[in-house]
Amino acid sequence: MAKISIYLDELKLKHLDDLVDSNPHLTKRSRSSLLGYLIEQEVAKETKRKMIEAAQTIDELDLGWNEDEEECAIIDLKVSG
Repeated sequence: MAKISIYLDELKLKHLDDLVDSNPHLTKRSRSSLLGYLIEQEVAKETKRKMIEAAQTIDELDLGWNEDEEECAIIDLKVSG
């Protein structure tokens, strides 16, 4: 695992420790686990943003399903449960 160094003033370090102590998503209460969690959240947010952009592009270029295809997909979904 790679090691990184960051420099924070005392106030930011206190905020970081407060976040570590109050974050229920961390299985291991450490600064490293909080930073890892925050990075994962940011990657998920960026992935979602890219997917939304791609969907909007598909919409703008009219590359999506036509009405008949959409109706068939809805029927298939209802039949398959």
